Amino acid sequence: MRALKNMLLGCLGVAAALAPARAAVLIPIVLAPNSTATVVFGINDNNTIAGGYVGTDGLERAFFGSLDGTYTSFSVGTGGSEARAINDNGYIVGFSNSQHGTTATQPIFERRPSGKVLNVTVNGQQLFGRAQGINNSENRFAGTYWDFGSHESVAFAGHHGRYRRDIRIPLVHQASDGEGIDSTNVTVGDFFQPPTHGFIKSGNTLTVVDYPGSNVDGTSLKAINDNGQAVGQWSDTDGNTHSFVLDIASNAFTDINVSGATRIEAWNINAAGAVAVNTDVGSFIWCARKRACPAGGATVAVPVHRAGRFPHYSCKSPCTSLPARRD
Repeated sequence: MRALKNMLLGCLGVAAALAPARAAVLIPIVLAPNSTATVVFGINDNNTIAGGYVGTDGLERAFFGSLDGTYTSFSVGTGGSEARAINDNGYIVGFSNSQHGTTATQPIFERRPSGKVLNVTVNGQQLFGRAQGINNSENRFAGTYWDFGSHESVAFAGHHGRYRRDIRIPLVHQASDGEGIDSTNVTVGDFFQPPTHGFIKSGNTLTVVDYPGSNVDGTSLKAINDNGQAVGQWSDTDGNTHSFVLDIASNAFTDINVSGATRIEAWNINAAGAVAVNTDVGSFIWCARKRACPAGGATVAVPVHRAGRFPHYSCKSPCTSLPARRD
């Protein structure tokens, strides 16, 4: 369990108003050649995507490339590989043993534009977990590692193939995940208290993010861009997964809808607002506005929920629970 003193905490209010729906754009991801499944996790500001695909031999390989299906694939280690994010400089982060591993057995990697792969280490030893997001300014990345001593997953930030620091959550919690990082090193992710809550960490300020709704069973933030937008997921009490884009300044949640899907997982967002989305009916790039997306795609509705203001709380000693929510 990790706690910090003298931190300013924020919590999204849950009172919400539904704004009129408008049209978004949904672009299907082209399947990798000779694949049975192709999943997108990352998209950079040049609309280069990254993810993983399962070949006809049953092995998952990491890939990156353009939306027309021109992909470069690579493998790291054994047991399958996933590329989770790609930045504008061509750096990619992810993990191997993706098909058979757990947080404790998945080696984390960073791939440089030259193609050289670095095993992410701490004190010279392989770090296990996953790397999920990487920024453009310094190629710093956010992820989750398995702490073998405490037997819990821990959010962290890394650079140049090495662990640099924990992303500390000043609340008693059972586990935390680092998911995204912007060019000013603001990080996003989630922690389990329970249930799961999203967070935004900027310096010594923590904002706790819960999707506004009556049947919410957990919220996670997966990425943040350089224009103050975060992308995330929330689960309902029926076990379905939904996704959204959060405009941090206005507290507006924009729902990501995919017709026929019961599992909608948004993983990354670029500066224009294009989102990498994986669902049980396929993978897509989703954009709230057509001008944010490459050409093509179909239109879908995008309800917008405006949450209440961000009330702030001060923890002068380690917090043992979340502040009460204000409806």
